[in-house]
Amino acid sequence: MAKGGGFYAVANGRNIGIYTTWDQCRAQIDGYPKPRYKKFPTEKEAQDFIINYQLALRAAVAADPSSSESSLTQSGASRKRKAKEPLPDFTGIPERLKHCDESIWKDAPIVYTDGACSRNGYQGAKAGYGVFWGYDHPDNTCGPVHGAPTNNRGELLAVDVALKQAIRNNMSCVIVRTDSQLLMKSLDIYMEKWKRKKWKTSSGESVKNQDLIRSIDDSTQRIHVKFEYVAGHSGVAGNEEADKLARLGAQMYSTLTDKGF
Repeated sequence: MAKGGGFYAVANGRNIGIYTTWDQCRAQIDGYPKPRYKKFPTEKEAQDFIINYQLALRAAVAADPSSSESSLTQSGASRKRKAKEPLPDFTGIPERLKHCDESIWKDAPIVYTDGACSRNGYQGAKAGYGVFWGYDHPDNTCGPVHGAPTNNRGELLAVDVALKQAIRNNMSCVIVRTDSQLLMKSLDIYMEKWKRKKWKTSSGESVKNQDLIRSIDDSTQRIHVKFEYVAGHSGVAGNEEADKLARLGAQMYSTLTDKGF
């Protein structure tokens, strides 16, 4: 813990993240050009400082394309390399939407969600999530996953956070756009089957990440949710921004592992 308590947020340094001692923080900023760091009494304030700084930096880069964006990605999780995927083979209407008036989607709010993980499935993996509502939107956010650092968990956590935001903002419906076919199939097809089988798979094993899936299920009982697939890294601006946020969130994982937030 920092001297006297508190957390050191490094928003621009060798490794972006939150540290609990000055020595850890100093190792990231000494000799680093234009470091950006600050001490906070709570972990949440430190995390918000990093997110707000990085979002402001991205806005500056967008306004001046000639400026460098290297500081945004130099120490982060590797960008997911996704080939353009075909649309999911499921084209039916999820059970939860069968009695929903289609007209509600005409002007429904749209949010892009994404997960990111470096060294996915290997020791030293770091995972995060990203939620993008629009440029300069106050609810754009990111962070590290809690629990196992996997890409799938990052994808699910992003949706979980986005739906909670939508409910908090009194939305009656929302369209969630994702580049994860697995996520769509899990939530639109398999979830109802898992619920009927008391959260067991067809092989009798416990459903992975069911804490997040159950939380998402609870949210879908309170708000109409429609998932739409977008191909990853295909030039869809919202998806690209969610991906950047997810990679930023993954950068925070090393110092916030398994703590929640």
